[in-house]
Amino acid sequence: MQNRLYAQLESLSWLQQRLSIKGQLPPLRGWATSPDVLLRLHTHIMQTKPSVIVEFGSGASTLVIADALSQNGSGKLYSIEHSDYYGAQTMATLEAEQLQRFVDMRIAAIEPWEKEHLNSIDAEKPSQWYPLALLDNISDIDLLWVDGPPGATCLYSRYPALPALADKLLPHAEVWMDDTTRQEEKDICERWAKDHHFELEYHPLEKGLGRLTRPGVERPVTATVKNAFVRTDDHPERAIGLDFSLPEIRNKG
Repeated sequence: MQNRLYAQLESLSWLQQRLSIKGQLPPLRGWATSPDVLLRLHTHIMQTKPSVIVEFGSGASTLVIADALSQNGSGKLYSIEHSDYYGAQTMATLEAEQLQRFVDMRIAAIEPWEKEHLNSIDAEKPSQWYPLALLDNISDIDLLWVDGPPGATCLYSRYPALPALADKLLPHAEVWMDDTTRQEEKDICERWAKDHHFELEYHPLEKGLGRLTRPGVERPVTATVKNAFVRTDDHPERAIGLDFSLPEIRNKG
């Protein structure tokens, strides 16, 4: 128990030191990205200074990414969200922190997905994903962060993310998948790596992180960030995250 508490406090401490926001990370939604992954995401953005980031699923990650872009002084995050409620929560928090200029929030309901999918044709829940129109006028992507849509949407709900944007990625672009402690997300990452010629590595963080990079491509690192990473790879038990869920969800637990 003490190790878990220490890990929570350590993750929170590192993250708070890095963020320039006035408030705390808000309870934007349930099943939020864990602090150990958020810390790595923030560090990567400050080191590589990406111009274009796309995320699927808004929430705590949106604020963390926007904060990193703000500290860099440039860049744009295209945040793709299916829920008006959570999108509004996220935008309100960005506006309170004066970070909204770094984010293009695009919201539309999930709809049937007719293209290739890992979900079977006769599955109980048919394949669905975000409307492709939400991706209009996005190009030259440096980083793709995948944390949506929710797993309850259908089996392998996150699979379309890379096929939908593969031709919009820069050669050095990276693809990060949250929640790779779950087999579905691992299956998706492995299929992406095979079909799109990426190398795949897993980071054993609280909820898992899958990172896909193109072999032989030099990735830009333009800055050194002090205290970049909490030591989580060798000691995953130290990467226990904080509860950023909505109060009504926490109370049910």
